[in-house]
Amino acid sequence: MRYFHIHTAFLVIVLLFVAGCNITSPDAVIQPITSVAQPDSLFENSGNAELDSLLSLVTTAKQDTNLAMLYYQIGNMYMDVDFEIANEYYQKVKNISERLDWNKGRYLYSAGIGHILTRESLADSALIIFHKALALAKRENNELWTANMLLNTGNANLAKQWYDTALSFYMEALPIYEKRNDIEKLQTIYFMMSQLYRIIDVSEKAIEYCEKSIALNSEDEYTFYELASIYSSINQHEKARGYCDEALRLATLNNNIYLTGGIYLILANEALDSFDLDRAEKYAQQSLEINEQFGRAVCCLNYIMLSKILMAKGNFDKSEDYIREALQIAEEFDGLQEKRLCYMILSELAVAQHKYTESLQYWNEISLIENVIAKETSVRAAEEMAAKYETEKKEMQISALEEEKRLMTWIGITGGGVLLLGLITLVFLWRWTVQKRRIAEQQIQLVATQAVFDGEVQERSRLARDLHDGLGGKLTGMKINLQELKQKTGSGNDREEQFNAVMEILDDTVREMRRVSHNLMPDTLSRAGLKTAVDDFCRSMSPKIVFNYYGDEARIDMKLEALVYRSIHELVNNALKYADASQIMVQIIRETDRIYFTVQDDGCGFDPTAETNGIGLQGIRSRVASFGGEMQIDSRAGEGTEINVELRVES
Repeated sequence: MRYFHIHTAFLVIVLLFVAGCNITSPDAVIQPITSVAQPDSLFENSGNAELDSLLSLVTTAKQDTNLAMLYYQIGNMYMDVDFEIANEYYQKVKNISERLDWNKGRYLYSAGIGHILTRESLADSALIIFHKALALAKRENNELWTANMLLNTGNANLAKQWYDTALSFYMEALPIYEKRNDIEKLQTIYFMMSQLYRIIDVSEKAIEYCEKSIALNSEDEYTFYELASIYSSINQHEKARGYCDEALRLATLNNNIYLTGGIYLILANEALDSFDLDRAEKYAQQSLEINEQFGRAVCCLNYIMLSKILMAKGNFDKSEDYIREALQIAEEFDGLQEKRLCYMILSELAVAQHKYTESLQYWNEISLIENVIAKETSVRAAEEMAAKYETEKKEMQISALEEEKRLMTWIGITGGGVLLLGLITLVFLWRWTVQKRRIAEQQIQLVATQAVFDGEVQERSRLARDLHDGLGGKLTGMKINLQELKQKTGSGNDREEQFNAVMEILDDTVREMRRVSHNLMPDTLSRAGLKTAVDDFCRSMSPKIVFNYYGDEARIDMKLEALVYRSIHELVNNALKYADASQIMVQIIRETDRIYFTVQDDGCGFDPTAETNGIGLQGIRSRVASFGGEMQIDSRAGEGTEINVELRVES
């Protein structure tokens, strides 16, 4: 019955912004306004008393930091009304801060403008601004603004769905807020971490951080809504309804109309799960009436919910009307997950009306969408890795430049005699660094060489066992039979039976020889290419294995094909032997200059950081590294294993 969690898509983004994308100064008070008449001039009356008071102060204020704070507060008040006007005031904050060389103003500008960019789906641009402000805060050892910019940067990464990177920034900011006992910021960061863990389906952690957030602020309707969403997603309906009631009470008290629409959608989903269809339809309609005030994009999940309810009631025509409206919205805003869900419901409706051909057509659409989602996931992961690498490289460059600057200043002050000593010291340090790097490179090369050597030894040992236990035993048996046949003086029938037995052993020996040869390098790999070879291997190993190939099927370098094949061979064998998996997914994605492959199982999993005596994964990692590729292992005990490899394809 449960096809989706009602807290997806637009609600995730809204909660992200409400929870504090814009981290401000401790003494900056932000009071959002529900409506502002937008003036033609930045200094005309707005129709809002508090805003008009600030605008009046601006006209008489001196060109100092107090004026910058006024501009910042006005920009914040326009944030939920008009991005363009808010941006103008933030730019004024920047201009004054640069003129006065005021770092606090630079932080305020970065927080405000980065918030706007993230809301406008320009998280990349926001990250550039946040990283610059973060570097400044670290450079001047400003602990509070370091934490604030870490939190802002984490939120921007969360908006880009770079979950690992977002979590790393949250974890770096958290101990700073805990040390400062900053209740407001702790409540914010706990809430954001709950959001992140809920998105990646780690419900226990999501609940833990949400409860920490509530302990710090028991009047925040968004936190109760988040808990209701989590418990609804894990089918703990009584708790979900209880938190829904509290969220609804607080939302009504605070006149939070938008969140009320989301709460009614959870209640509709809960009623649908208990098959109370009339109550479910009532809540869904209430949610739709509210969400229609905020645009079509927000209503997509309402139409999906109403379609499910009407289908359960047997009103297929009305159900189809709702789901086609949802599909139209999903296509307008390119919501892949929503489109996939719409086609699943259309397929169910087709089956319910015995339109089986239409159902198959909808499943074809679902398959195409899933391919796009898989590719986007891979691309997003690659982008996250590249961004992380570039960030680390820039930080290293900044550190190196700062060290160089300090060194040059010291040399200039000390004079001629110390200059000579400094130069001698620099030469010594340079030679020591070069020698240390050379030793480290030799050690890395030694480890890689040893891993490859160990892999070759293991492979040769396996081959020796195959030859000894398989071919050796069969040849020995054939020899004994031939000797008996030579000495035998019985009837012709007995000798013929003995001869047939020898021939059968010989046939087995030939088959065994072919099996050993195929394990070393299958004929299909050299003749038909990588896709066919891996497909044959997966089919021959187990019905548990599902293989998919996406992209260009043109041949690549034979050595690279052999590397991919042998790696998949080793990973699948490991999964079959040790993982106790019910299903193994093998996937290859071929792009113009890249080839990716994944082996995923739902088995027992393991701790990738733990030491192991096995050398299979080490051998694969070394071989992949020798081709300039990268290998990632994602596994937890009891949660299966996913291994991703990316390799360059030379043109």
